[in-house]
Amino acid sequence: MSSTRPVVVIPDDINGAYAQAQSLARLKAVADVLIHPTRAADEAELTERVRDANAILSFRPAFTRFPAALIEACPTLKLICISGTGVEDVDVAVASAKRIAVANVVGSANQSVAELCVAFMFSLARRLSEQDASVRSGVWQGVTGFELGGKTLGIIGLSGIAGELIRMARGLGMKVVSWSRNNDAQRAQAAGAEAVTLDELLARADIVSLHLRLNPETRGFLSAARIAQMKPGALLINTARGGLVDEAAMAQALSAGQLGGAGLDVFAIEPLPADSPLKALNNVVMTPVSGWNTRESSQRMIDISIDNVVGFFSGTPQNIVNGGAL
Repeated sequence: MSSTRPVVVIPDDINGAYAQAQSLARLKAVADVLIHPTRAADEAELTERVRDANAILSFRPAFTRFPAALIEACPTLKLICISGTGVEDVDVAVASAKRIAVANVVGSANQSVAELCVAFMFSLARRLSEQDASVRSGVWQGVTGFELGGKTLGIIGLSGIAGELIRMARGLGMKVVSWSRNNDAQRAQAAGAEAVTLDELLARADIVSLHLRLNPETRGFLSAARIAQMKPGALLINTARGGLVDEAAMAQALSAGQLGGAGLDVFAIEPLPADSPLKALNNVVMTPVSGWNTRESSQRMIDISIDNVVGFFSGTPQNIVNGGAL
């Protein structure tokens, strides 16, 4: 590696997305790039991979975390770029104190994640997993589902993904109600939803979809008490963060039939533990944090991430979440 060029480490290019990207040439034009094609076994191994980096470009932020101790162990680090929206797995306060910029990618996966939400809705409404398993086992017995048209979708958190989902849901003939922390009625109306109180949303919605950021205030947001407020038989969709939900209470409600089903792309512990009660429930459809994972979304995410790093070392930083660090 050259001593005059910045060193960029990609510590978790698990499926070779960056190694195969044509836009990687733009990054190599301004920096020496070291790519690790596997997930680090633990924090100690991750620290060894990034210790001498000037910039870290993380492909899988849900699995690759940057706590204070790791950041403190990187004396030459100037930038951490996350290939996603949420930066809750980075100790941003410590990074800021050390004048390390943190960049993210916003909006690249909106369409893909919203489409997964719709896929979950269709799968649960028509009980596709159950029927597929029946056919494969030789049982030729249909299961009655329900139509999405005319049902009420409750959106919790008016994110960019939520905006795309609202558009799709309305195209299916669904009614959409929403709640967000500021609960701005005009903003909701502009997105195509009716702003209501949280209590009203939980009581009215046939399907509830979560789109909040995870932080200390929202951790455990969908508690046992709030799950109990939901319409009997309602469906729950979570493509945001697993920590938003009391997972034990959700599993119990699903087992008891209080919740009709759940579509889950995120979990309290990832990967999902082998003994998770969710695995035994046939009214749950699960994916492994792959809402973003389409060819189109991945390309946008890679391009913007590389733009972030190139821009930073070229003197035009962008998408910095802790501007004070600059």
